[in-house]
Amino acid sequence: MAELAAQAKLDPDSAEPEPASDRDPSARDDELLDDPPETDHHLGRFAGWRAARQVRLFVGVALGLAVIVGGTVFVTHTRALREQDEQLRQKRLHPLPELEATITPGTPREMTVSDGSMRVSLSAEPPAINLLHLPDRDITLAPGVEKAQFKVVVVDGKTVELVVLTGDVVETLTREDAALLLP
Repeated sequence: MAELAAQAKLDPDSAEPEPASDRDPSARDDELLDDPPETDHHLGRFAGWRAARQVRLFVGVALGLAVIVGGTVFVTHTRALREQDEQLRQKRLHPLPELEATITPGTPREMTVSDGSMRVSLSAEPPAINLLHLPDRDITLAPGVEKAQFKVVVVDGKTVELVVLTGDVVETLTREDAALLLP
């Protein structure tokens, strides 16, 4: 070997290394492993993908739990808001439950006006009136409306003025000589 190194220094072009099969075993060949250990070197970049499997699993489970907890909180909060809206609606429709408890069921919910001017409120919920009888027409709530208020003026058995303030009402004529007052 020393001879080859000396010859290579003298004439670098003429030195050709011997083929591996023709070489004599060197002193360090016994350091090579007969059975190399199992490694991921043959996987290349996929080795990193395999190594990060536990981290990906942890992140996936954490995100899944976060979505489940967030969905549960959203559904619970939405139900609570609906219940609160229903309670407010009931309180608005029934502001005096103690007074309503004194009204017997089956009390008529109609009112008749024959003369004068007044402001009237109709409501779909009892105990309020839901039908107003005038001499020449009947006034009821429009479909889908819960409450309505209007002014009415009746003179000598004839409705002179009908002005809707809130809500929507339906005017039904009961006399042939009456004219519609609502557009």
